[in-house]
Amino acid sequence: MEALILEINTRGLHRYHCIDQEITTLGRALDNDIILSDPTVAPHHLKIIRYGDSSYELVNLTDVNPVRIENQQLDTLVGENLPVNLEIGRVRAQLLRRDHDVPATRPLAGHGGISLLFGHNYWAVLLVLVCLCIGGLEFFFNAYNSVKWSNLFKFVLRETILTIGFFVLALAVLERLLVNRWEIRQLVTSICLVYLLYYVTTLFSKELSYLFSANWPATLFHLAWYLVLLPAAIALYLIHISHLKRGRSILLAILIASPIVVPSLLQSSELRSLLDDFTSSAKYQNNLSAWNWHLKDTVTVEAFIKQAGELEPGEFAD
Repeated sequence: MEALILEINTRGLHRYHCIDQEITTLGRALDNDIILSDPTVAPHHLKIIRYGDSSYELVNLTDVNPVRIENQQLDTLVGENLPVNLEIGRVRAQLLRRDHDVPATRPLAGHGGISLLFGHNYWAVLLVLVCLCIGGLEFFFNAYNSVKWSNLFKFVLRETILTIGFFVLALAVLERLLVNRWEIRQLVTSICLVYLLYYVTTLFSKELSYLFSANWPATLFHLAWYLVLLPAAIALYLIHISHLKRGRSILLAILIASPIVVPSLLQSSELRSLLDDFTSSAKYQNNLSAWNWHLKDTVTVEAFIKQAGELEPGEFAD
């Protein structure tokens, strides 16, 4: 008789048991062949019987939380087809053959290629320092008065360190809950890269707004960032670093990004400018741009005064 494999789904690493006896029992009692400690599992919950012709029989042993197969309640099942999905209380399991195909091996982050960026502490430290420098430069360029070191440190602490620290803490807790392990080094590196990407693309969108003398480049960037780029960055991390399945990663990325996306969009001055004529952001780019080819040729002060003198009362110049 060919031995079977029982895969028990858990967070992180799954459990595997070889079913090589003729009769194997599962339950919470200590006299079972396979012990499941979940409180929703009965003391004696399931019996697996193997036959010489490669067939098997599954026998439910409890009236409380009976075994379910493919969402159908089980009394007794005799069959040969595998795999079989089982629900034993709230424990999910699969009955497999030994030659069942397994997914391809995922590369370990930090070993070779571009993933080397995520594998060493000095990359994480370097990227944090770069983010701090970027935060300091942002404060310097936006300061209207003389720069004070105390104000600079407060800004960098509030806007850069707290932002990166919040995301590292929040996503580390979520990762612990999802895959039962910590990837702090890879997480810090990823968040710093996303932070730098946001800063660079924000500068680019502002330059486009200045170039085209319009608000739509900045508005389009904010919508694309919060609705597409941020969830995509989280999904890529979950797929390539945490090694979760693609569909589950995309769904989790949307759920994780939602508490950030919704308030940010509601408070966005760019979005408010689409819904209302009034906006708290200055619209200087509507009539001031060195690259604005829509503006008419400028005139001298003397020509403007002459033109104004020729106007009738109440008439405006073109």
